[in-house]
Amino acid sequence: MKKTLKKVSLVALTSTLLLSGLGSIASVMAQEESASEVIATVGGEDITKEELYESMKAIAGDTTLRTIILETVLEQNVSDAEALRTAAEEEVQAQIDEAGGEEVFQQLLAYQGLSDIETYTYQIFVRNMFQEVVESQIDMSDEAITNYYENEYSPLMKAQHILVETEEEALDAIERINNGEEFDAVAQEVSLDSTAQNGGLLQPFPAGQMVPEFEEAVMNSENGEMTETPVESQYGFHVIRTINNGEKQPLEDVREDVEEQYVTSRFADSQFAYGVIGQLLQDTGYEIHDEDLQNAVQDLIDLANANNEAATEEESTEETTEESTEETSEETAEETTEESAEETTEETTEESTEESAE
Repeated sequence: MKKTLKKVSLVALTSTLLLSGLGSIASVMAQEESASEVIATVGGEDITKEELYESMKAIAGDTTLRTIILETVLEQNVSDAEALRTAAEEEVQAQIDEAGGEEVFQQLLAYQGLSDIETYTYQIFVRNMFQEVVESQIDMSDEAITNYYENEYSPLMKAQHILVETEEEALDAIERINNGEEFDAVAQEVSLDSTAQNGGLLQPFPAGQMVPEFEEAVMNSENGEMTETPVESQYGFHVIRTINNGEKQPLEDVREDVEEQYVTSRFADSQFAYGVIGQLLQDTGYEIHDEDLQNAVQDLIDLANANNEAATEEESTEETTEESTEETSEETAEETTEESAEETTEETTEESTEESAE
């Protein structure tokens, strides 16, 4: 259930950032009916489609047009839109099954502020397209991965724990495990934490996420080791079994994890991710004919331009550095040659003087 809720929450966040106008407004505005068509009559006064359009445009025009433009440009530029749509449907069905049926799943959606399963499935489809387009622009070269590993990569820690109220209870749990009982079984029986049903297993966590006492105990333990004394925190007393203490391993041993964190970090960088979409819009070509909606995607175009400028400056800096290095090397070589020539001349002069003296 928690895993399903987390997935729903992540999609809700992505949808808010990318498709905040998705829904019935887009459907109504997309209808191809004449502007003068009467869609309602109140007290003998007609309301036309044009009036509805102008009213809805004033309320959410920019947001809704932005949504439609983004959906369109994504679908035009992915390799196989139908395959991504099918993948979205399968993913949602798996989440429904995990949650325990459509009724429970619908409650989860409502909790996250999402309307219905059909809309949610469509948002997953759009997310899939967004991921494919952005991932295609991520630099996965050895140089990029190595740079991320050396400067930004922080290994996730992983541990199991048993949480109890008193130190005596913690000591008793330690004794039982040392006497041969399984950590998982003891955790399921006595732990007060919500992870008890999973044997106390926590989701991998980065430095700074856990309370300091807990994190310090994990970092100072060997992988596979259990704390022999209870660890006290504001929540009670912990018995901790370290699975991964977060020690940085050689790149070749953790490359898959490094690449995964690197890609995640690029998606989290909204300037990069949405700049990619802005560049895609420019490359594909678009035109907004309604002057009131001219700025619907201008922020994405601005991000793309900013990314291009930054890349140009970086290339210029690299070229300048290379030129400077080459000039320094040439100057060094010239100085070395001059010094060598001077030394050779001096030696020759000395030898000639000595021969003349003899």
